[in-house]
Amino acid sequence: MAILERLKKMQNDSGKNRLVMILDGMGVAVIKKLLDKNGFFASHLTDIETAIIPATTVAATTAYQTGKMPWETGFIGWAQYFSETDEVIEIFRNTNLYTGEISKMPQHTRILPCKTVVQDMVDKGQSAFEIMPGFIPDGCDIFEDWLDKIVETCNTETDAYIYAYWTEPDATLHDCGSKDSTPKKLLREMEHKIEKAFQKIHNKTEILITADHGHIDVEHLFIEDYPDIAECLLHPISLESRCVSFFIKPKHAEHFQNLFSKHFGKYFKLVTKDDFEKEYLHAKKHIRFIGDFVALATDKYELKQNHDCELLKSGHAGITKEELEIPIIQHMINQGR
Repeated sequence: MAILERLKKMQNDSGKNRLVMILDGMGVAVIKKLLDKNGFFASHLTDIETAIIPATTVAATTAYQTGKMPWETGFIGWAQYFSETDEVIEIFRNTNLYTGEISKMPQHTRILPCKTVVQDMVDKGQSAFEIMPGFIPDGCDIFEDWLDKIVETCNTETDAYIYAYWTEPDATLHDCGSKDSTPKKLLREMEHKIEKAFQKIHNKTEILITADHGHIDVEHLFIEDYPDIAECLLHPISLESRCVSFFIKPKHAEHFQNLFSKHFGKYFKLVTKDDFEKEYLHAKKHIRFIGDFVALATDKYELKQNHDCELLKSGHAGITKEELEIPIIQHMINQGR
């Protein structure tokens, strides 16, 4: 993907700090909808890229951190089916999606190991850092502390690669949707504080701000409301609510395709496992976490297994423009500025 090539170029550059800032969920449509067109982000928007598919945090941030595509790492979506324990497991939390209990599997990093670019650079004696939120050891719980740590690192180092990730505006968009005033207020405050923070950086620093995916306001459909569809499933649905993986009972494939087209064909594009792996993941091997079919959202709907599932007001992982377009925001701080 082009975004990975951009990051690789920054990793291999030298003679200045290289700061990559990932703001979760801040797609191009989010910028246009919530921010002033003359603000710092919009005025420094130099290009638009296509997000990693599925357009979701598990796939994209792992790709950004490792330099590898989702098919290489095995980090495909939020909740993946593991045959070893017959569970749909939330990858980052290591919990069963449908029971909320800790998975019977070991923590996912022991099952799907992948070394980060920062780890690799440090092992080679290069200067590299990750600045992360509080759910990561030594991470920051407060946005302002996260920014202070970025500024401190840039002012201490002169030839470092710095990967900095923050969970917003994704979390607030999920909770509120884009029509609510809360995400607009939050993102405008973030933009202002980031611009002010950059004014405190004194060492030469190349800055790239982007996102892992965009966002779209959603409504919900439930598999349990369609018993004929449910009857075809070998396991509960997995992966993402807008990029849905279906494991189908033997000899039910054709029947399932017909039923899916009847019930959901207006809102989702149904593709086979082979087509999804080749056309969307660009995979060079089969991936065990992908079922017989994958449904890609082309409209506002999410698919949930039942009415007990968590319902969010905004989502991603589909193939709409709102979800796939991510910004390339560039800024250069020259030494002695």
